[in-house]
Amino acid sequence: MELSDKIVLLTGASGGIGKSLLEHLNGNVKVLVGSGRKNLHDFTRIKESEKFNYIPMDLISEDNIKFLFSYIVEEYGKLDILINTIGGSLLSRPIEEYPIEEYDKVLDINLKIAFMLTKESIKFMKRNVHSGGNILHFVSSSSKDVADNKAPYGIAKAGLEALIKYSAYEAAKYNIKVNGISPTYVFTERHEKEIEVQSRRTGKSISEIEETMMSGQLLKRKLYPEDIFPLVKLLIQTEVITGKVYDCTLGKT
Repeated sequence: MELSDKIVLLTGASGGIGKSLLEHLNGNVKVLVGSGRKNLHDFTRIKESEKFNYIPMDLISEDNIKFLFSYIVEEYGKLDILINTIGGSLLSRPIEEYPIEEYDKVLDINLKIAFMLTKESIKFMKRNVHSGGNILHFVSSSSKDVADNKAPYGIAKAGLEALIKYSAYEAAKYNIKVNGISPTYVFTERHEKEIEVQSRRTGKSISEIEETMMSGQLLKRKLYPEDIFPLVKLLIQTEVITGKVYDCTLGKT
């Protein structure tokens, strides 16, 4: 099946990578259902249509997730692909100063939501006789590399890698493929603004900050959301790859 025949759910659609994927996939799949915390008109000019439906929703609630999946299946008959881009480090502090309630939030956003989305996806995709489905999670290079003062985020993303491995093992009998993309720092609109704020706060130039961020990369260039699109396309269509997390780090060492 080509993407034009697929029913796709994109979560975290109002975030930086999510927004770029939404605008890229819109019109190229049979039906695209997006979900995010923001209202649609607050982050994109795309309008809802027969092929695009957006549901603003906080997916930290299991009831909301169950409603979302039930709605998709009732409205469109099935779900073929889940792309989950939800995540965030939220707070930067050393472990000894990290509030436990903030730790819980980071794990909820980066791991608990992913677990619940995977759980519901398997329940519904296994109804797709023979075709199964594809699940794609966005991980982070912080799952392997130490990011300064980001321990809970790295822990959660490492847990997400384990979730991908375990769910791929369990879902294989239904022909459901589960994979991940683990990028280094992606220069989205939000991240560009954060760098500007950091520049004003520290007195360093934007180019100096960017050079420091790219210092561990073999390829000295920025990573943009659109650079990841070919890998996304591969992993949401593959019939032979599962349980894998692909580093997209410009040769970061």
